[in-house]
Amino acid sequence: MFESKNIYKYAIVLGVIVVVSYFGDKVRSTFNTKDKDEYEMIKKYLLNDSPLYGYNKPKIWIHTKYDINARKWRDFYSRNTTDLNQPYIHLTIKSIINHCSDNFHICLIDDESFSKLIPTWDIDMNITPEPMRSQYRQLGLAQLLYYYGGMVVPNSFLCTRNLKELYDQGTLGSKPFVCEAINRSSNINNKKDGSNLLFIPSTYFMGSKKNNIVILEYVEYLKERSLRGYYTNEYEFLGDTSIGSWGSVNKGKMNLVGGEFIGIKTNKGKQVLLEDLMEDNYLDLNPNMYGIYIPQDEILSRPKFQWFAVLDSAQILETKTFIAKHFKASIVDSYYDTTNSGEIKSTVAI
Repeated sequence: MFESKNIYKYAIVLGVIVVVSYFGDKVRSTFNTKDKDEYEMIKKYLLNDSPLYGYNKPKIWIHTKYDINARKWRDFYSRNTTDLNQPYIHLTIKSIINHCSDNFHICLIDDESFSKLIPTWDIDMNITPEPMRSQYRQLGLAQLLYYYGGMVVPNSFLCTRNLKELYDQGTLGSKPFVCEAINRSSNINNKKDGSNLLFIPSTYFMGSKKNNIVILEYVEYLKERSLRGYYTNEYEFLGDTSIGSWGSVNKGKMNLVGGEFIGIKTNKGKQVLLEDLMEDNYLDLNPNMYGIYIPQDEILSRPKFQWFAVLDSAQILETKTFIAKHFKASIVDSYYDTTNSGEIKSTVAI
């Protein structure tokens, strides 16, 4: 039998646990309610063309993924982290904000944003392994375009001028648009004349007005693909979304923005490779381009160029590389754009 003194102690401990648990639930509920209210306000006022933020401003969706890495240790015992640890990405995102926030709502998002912005989204991205996570990420970005419209811009795009004209031209005829990408697939290797196909349409850089039927078809295709269970990178290797985009472009259902406008194609139609960006050389690029796409995944996967990912902002600007020159030019141009503009800028992290 328990002694009466011990029973009294157990009762006190149990009471403390109950009280702490009760107040803990209250605190969590309060924070969850505040977070929910905050995102409801974002959806109500920012994403639905409220007069408070300017009617008909399209959105720029900039997605950042936070994968486990050891590029920068917090300390000796915490070598792995989910911090971004790619300082140049902060510069590229800043270049987009500085050049475009007068004419766009800039929405900085990550994998957790999908459940807050997309109705019926029930995928836990934190426990979803690769490559399924990348496939669901593609689906999430497509659904954001369908529900809210705007433009998906890679976070590694170094912006050198306002993207408003690109968006307006891309969505002419109420069509969505995709941009060219360097061809790395195995299924789309040759032209009809037997020569190599250097560029293909890709959805990594795309835009649309909201509720577009072509984007809805794309969303339905991605949903169907996820149900088929592609647990390998085969779909990427075969270039299935590029094939679909190509078909839509050829049928006149979708517009195509040339690679020369996003810095991946020279005036002579040659590919701009990562090696070219990391050398101190001259590239014959289109003077009307909107910026330069930097292949982020390639920087991380190729040991020869991984040094660039860990340089801080000052070190990046000091490097004798082609891309460093354009970083400097973008900073100068955006400074004058900012000082001469009277527009209300709109940027939100979701």
